[in-house]
Amino acid sequence: MDVLDVDERRSRLLWERRLLLAFGDGVAVAVSFLIAFNLRTAEIRHEFFAVPRAAMLIALATWYLCAELVDGYRLVNTVNPRATFATAASALTLSFVALLGVFFVVPYRITRPTLLLWVPMAAALVLSWRTTYQRVFARGVFAGNLLVICDRELFARVWAEAAASLPNFYRVLDVLEPGRPDLTARLAQVANGPIRADVVVGIGEGVPGKLLDSLAACCERGIRVRFLTDLYEEMTGRLLVEQLDYAWLMSLPLRSEASELYEVFKRGVDILAGIVAAAVLAVVFPLVALAIKHEDRGPVLYRQTRVGKYGRPFKILKLRTMRVETADDERQTDADDPRVTRVGRALRRLHLDELPQAINILRGDMSLVGPRPEQPQHVALMRRAIGFHNLRLSVRPGLTGWAQVNFGYGAGLEGARQKLSYDLYYIRRQGFGLDLLILARTARTILSFRGR
Repeated sequence: MDVLDVDERRSRLLWERRLLLAFGDGVAVAVSFLIAFNLRTAEIRHEFFAVPRAAMLIALATWYLCAELVDGYRLVNTVNPRATFATAASALTLSFVALLGVFFVVPYRITRPTLLLWVPMAAALVLSWRTTYQRVFARGVFAGNLLVICDRELFARVWAEAAASLPNFYRVLDVLEPGRPDLTARLAQVANGPIRADVVVGIGEGVPGKLLDSLAACCERGIRVRFLTDLYEEMTGRLLVEQLDYAWLMSLPLRSEASELYEVFKRGVDILAGIVAAAVLAVVFPLVALAIKHEDRGPVLYRQTRVGKYGRPFKILKLRTMRVETADDERQTDADDPRVTRVGRALRRLHLDELPQAINILRGDMSLVGPRPEQPQHVALMRRAIGFHNLRLSVRPGLTGWAQVNFGYGAGLEGARQKLSYDLYYIRRQGFGLDLLILARTARTILSFRGR
């Protein structure tokens, strides 16, 4: 293998690594299912070796769905042995429960003993494959090469954060200052040389014409040219807010505009979820209302003005979990906030305090998934302090969102900036898959009783 082949092997994109991981999982799941099926049913069918094609496809589809729900293909989980075991165990458990239900309904001869035999074999094969993947394909020898054109101080700060969760996935060959006189010559060396590397550009507006010509020449020779913002987004799951410019802003509607089918589907899911949540609220409301009234005789429901889509204000509804506030008391909730009542703390742990927002969802004030709505005074403050903050208002706010499942609560200016980076990622990439992933992570958070 020559140098060029080695470097082409090293320049694999993160999505290619995910695809490789998913392929290995599929082989492990299919092989274990095939063995379990034949050990349990070959004698019944009087066949030496049977291949249940339909059942295998169902098992594989179920596995991939469950693995995606537990973040099984999030590469940050592949570099940590504990996370590797946890995601594989969670995906197998969910798959086993789901397949028990599927094969009970589907008229196919897959018995419970077959599935019970499949689980330990699948666990052994999947964990063996993922351990091999972690020790081989997540090593530095497979790292992609990067040639970066950016201010050194800016890149050092950004790269320290991006590479923290995914070490050894990329190797930085050099960082070139944009004003460097031999910049175009260095790019020409990369374009014509044997070492393959992605060119990462971290320059805002006003790229010099000579640099554009050099970048175009790189593209002509099959070298991938990428923005620093895109690389950061790929590695962290959020946007690099400080590098956004007006060119990105003008292209945002084209990137984030959802299809009519998606909009209709999402609204349908919102209505269905709102009806279900309203039904649950009707059942628990009498008992919760008695508990709240018994503790401090204050109102059961709490109403607060929030800012919705396109800046329209609305009244958000919650079960009251804090003592009755004056205007001076209204501020963001802190961990172990003394204003939270005893009943309120239980409601927050169980996430029952959010149930009245089913009414907001049915009214169209909110969606099931989207950026969390903020109070008007906070929106006004962040609008002045953080660029592009108002882009959060281009979509309907949600009961849960990408920022909530990745970052959680964030107070102050820096917390707001971090949440915005996740919210803009969602606005840019919103779709069926991302919504489903957010809901799955939210369900996991609810089941862990981590509300505050």
